[in-house]
Amino acid sequence: MKGQLAKFRNLAACTALAVLMLAGCAATQEVIERPVEVRVPVAVPCKAPEIPEPDWPLAKVPATASDFEFFRAALVELALRAGYEVRLKVAVAACQ
Repeated sequence: MKGQLAKFRNLAACTALAVLMLAGCAATQEVIERPVEVRVPVAVPCKAPEIPEPDWPLAKVPATASDFEFFRAALVELALRAGYEVRLKVAVAACQ
């Protein structure tokens, strides 16, 4: 008789546990949806215009040119390069 009572208690305890576990699964939790701000950097394509490379005067100086002509072309190219670099820097700054 004691053995049957112990088996009955074990069976009743297991059944109660199973019922509680199923009841826990049946209960649904209420989901509260609210917007969350997330800051993530996004790549943006650069829309700066393409800057054409100028014709460099030193490239056009013939090998037979005098030192004066070569020096004059070099001075013109220095000024031309300075202007070209400024335009490139402006284009890069527009993309940052």
